[in-house]
Amino acid sequence: MDCKDSIKMIPQYLNDELNINELEEFLDHVRQCDECKEELTIQFLVQEGLQRLEDGDTFNLTMELNDMLYLSGKKLQSRRNLLKFSYILQVLVIFECALVVFLSMFL
Repeated sequence: MDCKDSIKMIPQYLNDELNINELEEFLDHVRQCDECKEELTIQFLVQEGLQRLEDGDTFNLTMELNDMLYLSGKKLQSRRNLLKFSYILQVLVIFECALVVFLSMFL
């Protein structure tokens, strides 16, 4: 992913509209590219900051953005763990099917 693609995806990221694969690519790029991280920060501050100012709420947007990035990373890790677990289950099911076929032939 290049910077142009990453910057286009920022609004989708902020609105939680990226699929898992897009999210993974986006986060990998933003973690490595200071310019895209800065653009993400700016867009987040504008989007959230203006709304909070209108509402009169207090806020720490830098911390909230860091939390958002952290939770996105946790979401990806959970997805990877679920995929690994599903692969293990599939292997077990195939093994059990083979065992049933084998036992039915010889019993």
